[in-house]
Formats: sequence, C-alpha cells, structure tokens
Amino acid sequence: MKLLILSMLLLSPFASAVECKTDNQYVQANYKVSEQTSHKLSAKEQLFTLWRTPRQVAQQSEQLVELWQQLRNQQIRPIRYFTQAKRGIEYHPSEVKGQLDFSSKYQLISDQLLAKMQLQSEQGDGCDTKQYYRLKKADTVIEVVWLSNQQLVESMQIQKANYSRKISLQSVSFNKQKVLEQFARWDKYQTTDYADIGDNESDPFLAKMINLGFVEHGATGFYDTNGKTLKSNHHHH
Repeated sequence: MKLLILSMLLLSPFASAVECKTDNQYVQANYKVSEQTSHKLSAKEQLFTLWRTPRQVAQQSEQLVELWQQLRNQQIRPIRYFTQAKRGIEYHPSEVKGQLDFSSKYQLISDQLLAKMQLQSEQGDGCDTKQYYRLKKADTVIEVVWLSNQQLVESMQIQKANYSRKISLQSVSFNKQKVLEQFARWDKYQTTDYADIGDNESDPFLAKMINLGFVEHGATGFYDTNGKTLKSNHHHH
C-alpha cells in the first residue's frame, strides 16, 4: 500500500498536464483589438477570428481572410481570401518579402518573443493555466496573459508613451469538425496565383484588386479592405 501511495505522489506533478484534454490544434478563437492614441479620446476597435489546424492558420476579419499554410519543408505559403467575392489569391513562399514566423501567426505571438519576456507569475492548472509575461524595451511595454496549455494569447497589451494596443480573447471553441468545415469552405473559393495576375487583368475581380492596390509587387502581400498595406497586425517577431 505504501508503495502505491508513493507512486501516486510521484505521479502527481504531471497530473495538471494530463488534465488538459483540449485538442488545441483545432481552434476557433474570437478576438477584439482595441487601439488608442493619446490625442484621440475614443478607442478604435475591430474584431477578428483566429482559426487553426496543425498545419494552417487563418485570421478572418469582416471581408478578408489571411491564411498561412506550413509546407513540409517548413516554408510558409500565404493565401488571401475575399469572402464577399469568394475569390482568393495564392502566393508562393518566395513571393513574400521578409521573414515569416509561423508561430507568430499560429498563436499571435512568436515563440521567440515569448522567450525574451519575463514570466511574472502563474496561476491555475491544466487547461486553465495562465502565465503572466512582461517585457520592457526602450519606451515600449508588452504584457501578455498566455494560456500555455492551449497555446493561446488571452490578452496582449502593447503600450508606448502616446499609443496603446490591446488584443483580448472574447471566446474560444475547440470544435474540430467546425474548424475543418471552415477551411474546406475557403478551399472551394476560386483562386489565382499571384504570379499569374498580370495575365488576367481582364478578370473584373482582379482588375478591381489591382486598381485598389491590393495586388502590388514587393509588398508584404496583405492589405486591409481599403487596399492599405496591413501594418504587421498581430505579427510579433
């Protein structure tokens, strides 16, 4: 009996890790982004949904979906979908300038940045484990509440002297079927290779995208619905 109790005690440190039965690889997480500048009284807010499977992740706003697929050679292939038109533009990994870090897309914060941050405290266990991180660099303070067993940001606040931005988790679901169905829905959209756009300017949709400035060589490859280059939205390297 003593041996049995001893073995149970020895096992107990691992219990909290086992308790988290959530399959965090299939996720639908709804986020709110609030931005505030000191000279503006009102905060700007927007919503987006993070969808993910083991090898692909998407950030869906009102009319635009930015999707990244991790290929077997670890390269990342971006696809941009326009939900109203049910059309997409596919990029070859070599067509995207700058270094893409899949972890920064997959969980909204890169492993690299998280490793640089200082762990302030930890609470809860199993799926509810929360880690509080902080990093101060020059005039910028970044604070993150990290759900370590779910690989999800609960909140991330970036503060500078006259600017603050906060990303906060509103709701989350781990319904594998629903997530797979959503990716399958996008997969049915008609897509055009970025390299072939020049040969298809007679296509009204592509002509409109070129006209709006959505399609432009040498850019990051992603734009908002007004054709403005997306400023490293939630991309932290």
